This record gives sequence, structure tokens and C-alpha cells, in this order.
Amino acid sequence: MRRQLKNGLLFLSVLLAVFSLTGCKPESLVSQSQEIDIGRQASRDIERQYKVSADSRLNAMVNEIGQNLAARSDRPNLKYTFKVLDVKDVNAVSLPGGWIYVYKGLIDEIGGPGNIDRDKLAGVISHEIGHVAARHHAQMMGRSQLYGIGIGVLTKGNTAQWVSLFANINLLHWSRKDEYEADKLGIKYTYGSTYDPNGLIEFLQVLQSKSKSEPSRFESWFRTHPVPSDRVGRAQQYLNELRTGSR
Repeated sequence: MRRQLKNGLLFLSVLLAVFSLTGCKPESLVSQSQEIDIGRQASRDIERQYKVSADSRLNAMVNEIGQNLAARSDRPNLKYTFKVLDVKDVNAVSLPGGWIYVYKGLIDEIGGPGNIDRDKLAGVISHEIGHVAARHHAQMMGRSQLYGIGIGVLTKGNTAQWVSLFANINLLHWSRKDEYEADKLGIKYTYGSTYDPNGLIEFLQVLQSKSKSEPSRFESWFRTHPVPSDRVGRAQQYLNELRTGSR
């Protein structure tokens, strides 16, 4: 038993050293086709659990904003899908491969369908596009494969597990590092577009002001995203750098 454990630890050490020396990234263990397949299956599960808004104009507006920003992203060739879920919570989520959902509660928070703040909405959508463009879902899966010594393609068994995880949108949680990167990419994609990049910062400020005063309506967001206390400053700094040309 000791010899097996020792051999296992030695193998893991060598494996990690090889990945470190070769610069291999966890997301390289997951192909784009696997991302898309998992995202597609998860989207079907989500739409079985939650109703997609019947407001065709609202869905069209969200899709139009999303497609415009996705075309400016670092993965413009993906086929992105944008829909509104008829859920009262304030939240938005992304799935691997380009499926992005905005909750109706978030729409209502930024003005509602008739008076929506498009810049804030664009900021939120561009942030979610950032997760997809940075391959954060693939990184999550790749790290699990690496640390589980599951080098190689995903099997049908653990593919099903990932579909289940991503479909459970109330449990998906990003690290601070991932959130910071998605914020930066969100600002990058809105900067120079028809939308004001301040929209994301202003939305984060709304979250910051509501974090303690109204936890119930925002519970879903705070459960799946880190608190926005220092994200505001980082996002503003990055936007300032873009504007001054120092970035």
C-alpha cells in the first residue's frame, strides 16, 4: 500500500512538473467540440428546469446586444446563444461553448423591458462572454482532469457529471481570479463599441450598494459570484488604462 501511494505521488509530481515545464494549460485537455457538446446538453437541462421568457422583443434585444459583443470577443467564431430566463433573481450565467442566460430579475433591476439600461445590460453580457472567451469552463474541467490524473479526452461518465454541474446554475461559482478576468474582458469588448464600458462598472456599483441592504433579491448573484467590493476599483483602473493608452 505504501509503495502504491509513493508511486502515485511520484507520478503526480512528475506529471505536474511536465505540465509546468511544457507550459501546458488545463484547458488544453478539453477540446472546443467537447465544450460545445457539454454546453448544449447543459442548456437543454436548464431550459427544462426554467422557463425561457416569452417576451420575444426582450429576447431579441438581449440576443442583438450579445451577438454584437460576441463578434468583438477573443472567440468570435463560436456560435453564441443568448436568452432570458423567466427567473426573478438578479443574475446571469454562461455555459461552455457560448450559451448565455440573463435572468428576468436582472432585467427588472436595470429598468425593466420598457426602460432598460442597455449599457448596464451590455456590461453584464460582455462579462459572461468573457468567461466563455477565456475558456474558464474548460479550465475548470481541465484542472479536475489533471488533479484526478485523468489525462486524455473526457469520458462519457465524467462528461455527464460536468453537464449536471453546469446545468445546476445556482451552484456554479467562479474564483476571484476568473471574475477579475471576465470583468476586464467585458470592458475590453464594450470599449469602442456602441455601448458605454462604464455600464459594467455601474452595475457592479449597484451590486455593491445592495450587498447588505437587499440580500434576498440578490442572493443568487452573491451565491454564484464573489462580492463586488474590490471588483469596482479594478474594473475602473483597467478602463482608465484603456482610455489613456497605457494598456
